[in-house]
Amino acid sequence: SKEIGIPPPRVYIVDSPMPNAFAVGRTRTHGTIVVMSGLIELLDRGEISAVLAHELAHIDEGETRVACEVGVVAGSLTALATVAFWAAIFTGFGQEDDPAPNLIRFFVTALVAPVAATIVQFVVYGSREYTADERGVSILGRGDELASALERIENKLKRDDGWSSGVNPSHAHLFTIDPFHHHEFTLMDISLPTYHPLFRTQPETLKRVRRLKGADLDDEPMGPSAESLRKRLIKPFFFSSIAYLSLLFVIIVIDTFSRKDFVFARALLISALYLGALSISFLIMSAVFRAKLKPW
Repeated sequence: SKEIGIPPPRVYIVDSPMPNAFAVGRTRTHGTIVVMSGLIELLDRGEISAVLAHELAHIDEGETRVACEVGVVAGSLTALATVAFWAAIFTGFGQEDDPAPNLIRFFVTALVAPVAATIVQFVVYGSREYTADERGVSILGRGDELASALERIENKLKRDDGWSSGVNPSHAHLFTIDPFHHHEFTLMDISLPTYHPLFRTQPETLKRVRRLKGADLDDEPMGPSAESLRKRLIKPFFFSSIAYLSLLFVIIVIDTFSRKDFVFARALLISALYLGALSISFLIMSAVFRAKLKPW
């Protein structure tokens, strides 16, 4: 921190097997780096220093405040799914492993995740990771240790032993490497999307490593391929469409019961207003994600 002219950030170690780290802070002079114990166990001293330098670069760039604010706003939305899950359990819909609470959580996730992800994608740019990688290397004076650290973290995260289950997907952009690597899960023998790909802002780790090793990547996109992203996004948005239409049905049913009468014209008006607002929302979300599909 002395080399780049900022006060030493506070460093906290969290007891977690997930090998990762992230930086938070209001300003360049009020930064904090959080390191998971799994990272310390996985990497050697030089690699840990490289990861800390990477996070220090985020603080020096002044990005942490905006990244944290986005995480709070979007994270509040995605947290509603967890609230719904536990509310279902406490009101007698079943236990943690039963289908009903998990279906309720998935339904709420399908409603709020696209909105939360759009907020994250609109504000957070993947190129910030390349900048932090380069700054981290300049701080240490060498790049081989950061490249090695990223490779080892990525390989460990791919084996995900449930480490990411407690991580809010709206906070994925804060970590050194995106902790989510599974895009689907099975519930009642049905393959459902996790919605994690919607929140992915970071470049592919392999490309970050290749850049650090001096590979010439000028002729290829820095981020994931557009085709790869499209495939990952189609299924989540399909299920979200079903969830939004189901919500419209629930609204009409509640309105009918509250008035103790079904009025077709009123139901038609509610549907028109709802679908109009939904169409505008999907157009906005599509525009944001289309922009993200372009090479960085």
